[in-house]
Amino acid sequence: MKKWFILILSVLMLAGCQPTPETEYIVNKSDSALQDKLNATSDPNGEQGEGAVIGVGRQTFAERWDEDSILENERLILRSHTPIHVRADGLYPVYRTRETIFTQETVENVAIKFLDKPAESSDALLTKEDWGRLLQSFLDERALHDEWVKAGRPKDWTGVDEGDWSPAQIEETTNWYMEQIRNAPDSLTAQSVNDYSGLQQGKEKAFTLASGEAAWILWFKDTYIIAKGCKSDPNIYDYATYQDDLRLQEGNYKQWIETDLSREQAEATALRELERLGYTGYAVAEAEPATLLDITGASARGVASGWQLVLRRDFGGYPQLARDVYASRNLNYGSGDGFVTNRPIDREQFRLIVSADGVRYLDYSGPKDISGLVNANVELLTFDEIKQHIANAMEMCFPYDLYGSDSADSSVPSEVEIYDLYLTTFTLRAKDSEDYYEMPCWVVIYDIMNSEKFPWLTKENLIEYRKERGHGDCLIINAVDGSIVHEDYGF
Repeated sequence: MKKWFILILSVLMLAGCQPTPETEYIVNKSDSALQDKLNATSDPNGEQGEGAVIGVGRQTFAERWDEDSILENERLILRSHTPIHVRADGLYPVYRTRETIFTQETVENVAIKFLDKPAESSDALLTKEDWGRLLQSFLDERALHDEWVKAGRPKDWTGVDEGDWSPAQIEETTNWYMEQIRNAPDSLTAQSVNDYSGLQQGKEKAFTLASGEAAWILWFKDTYIIAKGCKSDPNIYDYATYQDDLRLQEGNYKQWIETDLSREQAEATALRELERLGYTGYAVAEAEPATLLDITGASARGVASGWQLVLRRDFGGYPQLARDVYASRNLNYGSGDGFVTNRPIDREQFRLIVSADGVRYLDYSGPKDISGLVNANVELLTFDEIKQHIANAMEMCFPYDLYGSDSADSSVPSEVEIYDLYLTTFTLRAKDSEDYYEMPCWVVIYDIMNSEKFPWLTKENLIEYRKERGHGDCLIINAVDGSIVHEDYGF
């Protein structure tokens, strides 16, 4: 369910870049600075003795960045009060990765390990009656929206998203449900099976396990999903949506299953299960309470509740930023040499639902193979240099003229505060190649702090916004050459 304050603050990502003419800034990897550093030999231990390879040694950074006047002009005041999260050993490797694909054999092997032995399978997962219930649920939500409009759009109904309910969207969605009803069978036919062979790419398959429990599998070349306890595509009911349902009083499900499972227990279970399935070298960096729902019945049925975890590959104790970040700008620039591509990078990640009974839901997307270690400890820019790059990037790319600027006072400078800072791995495209670099980058997390300029950005809204999303806007800076990194396209 979308949140109104996410929609409001998203205008910061829709506005265009407004460069300052006198400021030059690196925005691509067309020069040789990056490649020269990657090609430099370095010693992961930083030893300087006879016969040792001379490297940059351990790279250290301060624990905090507290500065009230990083940048100040008539349009922008930039300050920082943030801890600095860096790698403990001070060593920053760069790896080369390339996209791979899932095969039928891959998914079947995972299913064999993850699920019990199957007894029956079914290709058709929902009957006409099931689809009819789902259509009615959609129409009930539409009725809720209509009530909200008639009530004058009260602010305490913050979970209602007006943008989803245009007449054209309602008609399109209704017609889609009607098409599913026409094509669905009156009843489901199951066939006896004793293994998971015969899975087909892009085709859902439901199973009844020997234990009597249901299971559901869907896979494509770049993702697969396996769920226990569901006969069709399940729904992950996260804690944020649950809170919205409480505010609305008439939520989608009004169902939450409490669990005594701690986050630490859930993380340990997830890592053990991935290792059992043959996946090692991953780390947990995002977690939130969640309930897994089977939506095929007359109403949503809770299958399990515990924690939803996102895991990313851990490059020798140096994990990628696990959460999906939103960079400060969708920067519109080109390198002039064909390096920039418009195809987004699929983020490699696992998403698991872990309950007291173990892992109940597993999806893996964006698979990549590590093709080699490019540099065991690449030389990074000093923090003073990085601070200047951050200031330059913010001055150039902060949206001074907001989309819908009637709501903003242009005579008041925007007060922006950096409140979290990570030196972590991020995926960049390798120049003249289909491969990627897993590169040390600074992830700068910030928010607009002055409500005089933007009356709808109250302190309470920002606190709730951070709680929902985990962070405010992000700016990503390559730690090796200081260039801005586009979070979706990796350049």
